[in-house]
Amino acid sequence: MSMGWILAAALFLPLFPLSLAFNRLVASLPPGLAQALAVLALPQCGLGLLRLAPPVSALPVAVRHWGMAWAVLSAFLYAFRTLSAREIGVWTRLLLSSGLALAWLGWWNGTPLPVLEVLVFGWTWPAAIMLWLVGALVRRLGGAYAGLQGGIVRVMPRMAASLTLAVLALAATPVFPAFFATWRTFSPLLINWVPFLLPLLFFWGWASARLFQDLLFGRYRGETVPDLSRGSALLMNLLLLASLILNFYPNGVG
Repeated sequence: MSMGWILAAALFLPLFPLSLAFNRLVASLPPGLAQALAVLALPQCGLGLLRLAPPVSALPVAVRHWGMAWAVLSAFLYAFRTLSAREIGVWTRLLLSSGLALAWLGWWNGTPLPVLEVLVFGWTWPAAIMLWLVGALVRRLGGAYAGLQGGIVRVMPRMAASLTLAVLALAATPVFPAFFATWRTFSPLLINWVPFLLPLLFFWGWASARLFQDLLFGRYRGETVPDLSRGSALLMNLLLLASLILNFYPNGVG
C-alpha cells in the first residue's frame, strides 16, 4: 500500500509517465484562471497524499536511489520536450513538470514535507501567472503560439514585460524562488548527483531564450489588439516579485 500512495501522489505532483494525467487534466480546463488555479492546487494535493505514505527512511535504500534517478530522468525528459513546444500553455506545463519532478528528488532524500510545500509553491506560482497570461493572449489573438505573430513587444509592451518576468521566474533564474528551491534540493545530495543541476539550468534557459526569440522579437504579423491593462500588468508583476519572500523561508528554499 505504501507504493500505492506514492503512485497516487505522482498523478498530482508530476512524475513521468503518471504526469501525463496531470498535464491532460490541466489542458482540459479553459485557458487562463482555471488552469492557473489547477497548477497551484494539484501539486499540493500530491504532497498531501505523500503524507499518507510511510517515512522515506523506512523504504529500502535501493528503492530510494531508484526513486531519485526516476525524478532526475523525469526532470530532464520534460526539460528537453520544452525545447520543441510552440504553444505557450504547453511550454509552461512542460517546464513546470520538469521543475516539480525535483520535489520528488527532495522527498526521496528525506526533505521534510513543509519544506517541499514551499519548494513546490516556488514553481507553481510563476506557472500560474504564466497560464493566466496565456489566457489573456488567447482572448486577444485567438491562440498563444510562439512564432505565430512574433514581435508582440511592439504592440503589447505590458504583456511582453509581464511574460518576460514570468518566464524568468519559471525558468529558475537566480533571484527567483525556483532557482533556490532547485539548489536546495541538490545541495544535500552526494556529489555524484550535483552535476545534474547545471545541465537542467541550461535546458531551462535555452527553452526560455527560444520562447523570447519567437514570441517577443521580430516583426509582428497579427492584427492590432489591446495591450494588457496597466492594472493587470502591475498586479502580475507585483505577484511575481512578492514570491521572492519565499527565499527567506527558514530552512526552506533560500
